[in-house]
Amino acid sequence: MIHYLKKQMIADTEFPFHIGIDKYRSGESCRLHDHDFTELFYVAGGEGVHRYKDRETYLGRGCVLIIQPGVEHSYQVAKGSYLRIYQVAFCQDLLGGEWPALDHALSYIDPFFIDPSIVGKKDFISYFTLTPSQRFELLMLLEKMYSEYDKKKWGYHCLIRLQLMELFVYLSRWTNAGSHQPGDPVIMKQDLYQEVCKYIKQHYMNPITLEQVCTYCGMSQSAFTRNFKRVTGLSFIEYRNKERIQAAKDLLITTDLTIMMISAKVGFSNVSNFDRVFKHFEGLSPLVYRKHLTASDRSAFV
Repeated sequence: MIHYLKKQMIADTEFPFHIGIDKYRSGESCRLHDHDFTELFYVAGGEGVHRYKDRETYLGRGCVLIIQPGVEHSYQVAKGSYLRIYQVAFCQDLLGGEWPALDHALSYIDPFFIDPSIVGKKDFISYFTLTPSQRFELLMLLEKMYSEYDKKKWGYHCLIRLQLMELFVYLSRWTNAGSHQPGDPVIMKQDLYQEVCKYIKQHYMNPITLEQVCTYCGMSQSAFTRNFKRVTGLSFIEYRNKERIQAAKDLLITTDLTIMMISAKVGFSNVSNFDRVFKHFEGLSPLVYRKHLTASDRSAFV
């Protein structure tokens, strides 16, 4: 058996945290091991088997495991499949005094992530499977965390601590007793697309692609496009562009930013494309729209 020390996984002793994305091919495995840090283990794709505390559990898209320090475990890819795994390694003292803030939740959740010294237990239920909408939310958060850790811009320590707490709060909500009951597949799909819509509204200014969102949802582009249009009445591109144009209209009315600046601010890579899409939704160019609104505002005060 292999014993991993935190100094082998976590380079910065002042900030005991690491996040990585690993992909294993068919037949590959991770040998039996333990470690002196806590590990959050999320399966973003593929299938396999996890051996943990003398029992085997199925690994598939949406599975979350929390492995406490000193617990022996291993995993193997299913034949003909693969595993894409997000691994978050951290020491309990990373969040210091924040752990007790979650103590009030212990009456209705499995406290798998709380510091054992606070809870007074050593054995937690540490395996569960997320619904499609929960998977999407968790992946967005893990991607933000991974980006912060990878780029290491000023203040990343602070943001990762906040994101880690946010992750645990979401897990607390999802592990509430009702979360594990079988749901209506139709409602679960609607929830997923609602999460996608919420994500677009919050991130329309970023280069969000159909391929990226389908990967996060674990769906083919044809299936996602068909179902997304059924729920929203628009294609993914139309919905994203509608949000961008709405934001652009607000900026045209409320600011003196140039058309080029507004184009970039709402997520368009070039002004020509912005102009074309704006005309598609509004029937006139951004410049004419601004002049028309300005003239209307003046006449209102005459």
